[in-house]
Amino acid sequence: MIPWTDEDVPDQSGRTALVTGATSGLGLRVAEVLAYRGARVVLTSRDADRGARALKRVQDASSGEGPELVTLDLSSLGSVRRAAAAIRNRIDDRLDLLINNAGVAAPPFRYSANGIEMQWATNVIGPAALTRLLLPAIRDVPGSRVVGVSSLSHFGGRFDAARLDADIVGDDYDPFAYYSRTKLAVLLYTRELERYLRKTGAQTISVAAHPGWAMTEIGSKAEYRSPVEKRLVDGITNLAAQTAAAGARPLLYAATAPGVRGGQYFGPGGIFEVRGSPARAARSPSSRSDALGALLLRSIDELTGIVRPT
Repeated sequence: MIPWTDEDVPDQSGRTALVTGATSGLGLRVAEVLAYRGARVVLTSRDADRGARALKRVQDASSGEGPELVTLDLSSLGSVRRAAAAIRNRIDDRLDLLINNAGVAAPPFRYSANGIEMQWATNVIGPAALTRLLLPAIRDVPGSRVVGVSSLSHFGGRFDAARLDADIVGDDYDPFAYYSRTKLAVLLYTRELERYLRKTGAQTISVAAHPGWAMTEIGSKAEYRSPVEKRLVDGITNLAAQTAAAGARPLLYAATAPGVRGGQYFGPGGIFEVRGSPARAARSPSSRSDALGALLLRSIDELTGIVRPT
């Protein structure tokens, strides 16, 4: 375990960071700390009112150039394209940090505007599309990083070609199982992106982090099987979970700590990686699968229509 706090985040003056899903929880804390350390922070939000409140908090924390807000709904590829164009215009096509934090967890089943299951659309396809569209602004920036946010639940993630290609989800839809597979996909995509960056001699690196068990809003709309199950999970969370500020530290470490190398994965260093200071995190064998990585990239190609970088 690394005894590392927010005060250990290096000076970020002169750097530009994009943090998705920055209206609450992990994303808001990451944005606040980066702004406090001098970064110019671009926040994204689906909701204008929530975005305005978050922007004010990041402004209050900022010690450098003021933050900016961009509307982004990762479940909509049209919104991703518009946001990416707006971001590249605002930052003069130079980005130091891309922190793909936004996501949804175990909501009731529904399709996105593009006909994709909502968790897969928001947690995997949208961030991958955004990353591809922003790569020209970050790939040649010295010291730049792309950070994917996974979860302990990735260990339970399973998917194959049949599941990815399914157009209709039947009565067997398990929102928590779908959440797990999206977090497995985050690690696979982070790995594949790092391969591409090294192959092409890019300056940026691709890394990942998870917050352990943190008190955030992401599970507030989760589809539990019964009220009893929800009360049980809420009770355990209140007893065992760490704060959002503590959960954000592995993300900040992955994004800013000296010595971080491409392809690494960080989380809390305490027992079972539930809480604690940042440390190297364990990952499942599936998250290292070349076959699953290739399958994922083909799915992203087909669902986004955005040409894969070569």
